[in-house]
Amino acid sequence: MIRPNTRAIVYLQFSLLAFLIGDALVKVLLQSLPLGQLVCLRTIASLVALLLIMAATGRLNRLKVTKPVQHALRSIFFTFVSIGYYLAVKFFPLSAVATALAGAPIIISAISPLILKERANGIQWLATIIGFIGVCLVLKPDINELNWHYWALLSLPFSYAIMILWARNLSKTESDWAMNFYPFLPLLLLTSFWQQDLWIEPTMTQLGITMLSGTAAAIGFMLLVAAFRIGKPVIIAPFEYSYILMALIVDVVFWHFYPSNWLWLGIGLILFCSVIQGWQARIDPPAITPHLRPEDTHNP
Repeated sequence: MIRPNTRAIVYLQFSLLAFLIGDALVKVLLQSLPLGQLVCLRTIASLVALLLIMAATGRLNRLKVTKPVQHALRSIFFTFVSIGYYLAVKFFPLSAVATALAGAPIIISAISPLILKERANGIQWLATIIGFIGVCLVLKPDINELNWHYWALLSLPFSYAIMILWARNLSKTESDWAMNFYPFLPLLLLTSFWQQDLWIEPTMTQLGITMLSGTAAAIGFMLLVAAFRIGKPVIIAPFEYSYILMALIVDVVFWHFYPSNWLWLGIGLILFCSVIQGWQARIDPPAITPHLRPEDTHNP
């Protein structure tokens, strides 16, 4: 049987690949669709994709919840996080957004012992800090560039870490499907009225790309929540650094963004962090916790 940490890392990598596909398509769509309309259509696509998957697999009953207030609060928080995320994707290269998100592991590592009572050893802490230094070298925040778009970018690691840990705590009693479905509802409500005066009639091609992007996002969120539920956050979180390399490849190939020497140094430190954490995940005992449920032996 595959160890929970190893299985979680595999889920995480597929999750990041799904997010990369969805985000790249968003940048393409932003060239022709208003941001508010795109977010609205993509949210509809994600909800439809989740409903179809649940209906096809007989999981519609997983939408039942035992903590509706927690779901409501998390959904509202998710709405504001999503707006900041879309603004960051619109105004910055995908690799910059990926780097901002990669700051979340050190926050998760710092918060996990307090909230989840999970401990990281010295090597894990060292690897996480090295990875974070790499993040700073890549992102290189400039005080002269701190407009509201930049603040949206810099807020991502904090909000992302909170979302992950909140989901892990809720997963003790709530299904992955409920935790991924309900957050899209307030986002859909808000974006239905956002920039309506700028909306246009989308083409079939635009609708098709939007559906594909939204489906990729829905799958990514499902795998992400499953990964952080069955694995130890302090072990698997640094593997999210691989998303920077994925995003950088897309930036170079499709948007001709070429990294500087400082950026390569930062990426090198990030990859070094991933190697150390990968070794720790191999030798770490299975993380059997109350979050590991019977269905985790086959499907998220």
